[in-house]
Amino acid sequence: MQDFKEIIKNKNFLYLWSSQILSQLSINIMNFLLLIKLFSETGSTIATSFLWVTWALPAVVIGPFAAASVDIVERRRILIITNLLQALTILFYIFVHQTRIFIIYGIVLIYSFLNQFYVPAESASLPSLVKEKDLPHANGLFLLTQQAALIVGFGIAGILNSLLGFKTSLFICSVAVFLAFISVLFLPKIEVEKIKSKNYEEAFFKFFRRIIEGYTFIKDNKNILIPFFLLMVIQISGAIVTVNSPIIAREIFRININSAGVLLVVPAGIGAALSALIIPKLMKTRYRKKQIIEKSIMLIIFSSLLLIFLVPILEGVLGTFIGILIIIIIGFSFIGILIPAQTYLQEKTPGGMRGRVFGNFWFLVTIATIFPVIFSGTIVELFGIKLLLFLFSMIFLGILIFSRKLGQKYLENGIR
Repeated sequence: MQDFKEIIKNKNFLYLWSSQILSQLSINIMNFLLLIKLFSETGSTIATSFLWVTWALPAVVIGPFAAASVDIVERRRILIITNLLQALTILFYIFVHQTRIFIIYGIVLIYSFLNQFYVPAESASLPSLVKEKDLPHANGLFLLTQQAALIVGFGIAGILNSLLGFKTSLFICSVAVFLAFISVLFLPKIEVEKIKSKNYEEAFFKFFRRIIEGYTFIKDNKNILIPFFLLMVIQISGAIVTVNSPIIAREIFRININSAGVLLVVPAGIGAALSALIIPKLMKTRYRKKQIIEKSIMLIIFSSLLLIFLVPILEGVLGTFIGILIIIIIGFSFIGILIPAQTYLQEKTPGGMRGRVFGNFWFLVTIATIFPVIFSGTIVELFGIKLLLFLFSMIFLGILIFSRKLGQKYLENGIR
């Protein structure tokens, strides 16, 4: 606790952390507001799926350039410019949102484009603002903030929309990002460090070279490929569930879509938090990582089937209560897969390759998620959310069968 007190006494860290808190909250509130707005206006899950795709495209197309830019351009300047432009982007949308619903896609594209510069600049600035001994705790606070902002942002977005309305809620987001802009104004100038890549082009190609090296290593090592694939499935599943949360709220829980954040995302977050506390303790006991993963997969399958067949037939408060418990279990199970799989991956990946494997994970996940998200929207549009959830449970059943029959063989020495 004393270590965290030392960090919080660092005013430059507080300026950057305040910017992160305000930015992350705003992003998550805005994303959920736009999601329920789009679904309310169109009733289309394909439309909401393309909202996620629009958000993801800049990460694929611009991400490598943006990541390279933070080693070339002064980082404080990047933070200032991106925060200001993001605040103005939200403000602009407030005045034009009633003209055409599909302007949402343009706003999301611009905001995500700017975010590709903000996020790496924020991460790269941290080591310059805190002492080396405080860096693990600073990174821990940033990671905690990122996860908490997702739960809180999605949780309160619907409440804000119901109480204050769409425009006022967006205005609050714009003000919050503007406050983030003011916060980074107080940061000292953060000069870029001397790096081996002397020019932008070399830094860009270095990024893709590391991706190819990481991909080749993963492909050639089956004991790395299996947990890596499992982590990708978890992240893709999370994205699909998120973009389809309005239809889950309406068709499964039979509640107002403004309540989707409180009754879906928050319980999932509670389950994930409980799992994050319990699973590491289980891993220190006689339970093998493979066992924990398989038990978690079984819980996901069982919970998905309950969502399909039980929750819709239960009336009123009882149905909502049982549904919330099931969502908590699903959140718990997702982390029950993620922590053991990621730990195993860290243990088995040689030190020299960890940066290539983990550093490019989100880039690869983003690319891999685009088509499943669109496909999920099409499935729900044509056949309903129940079929999608059933397909989910069958995919996880397939993974479970594979793990039971062939998993140990591919993991070579096994998961201990």
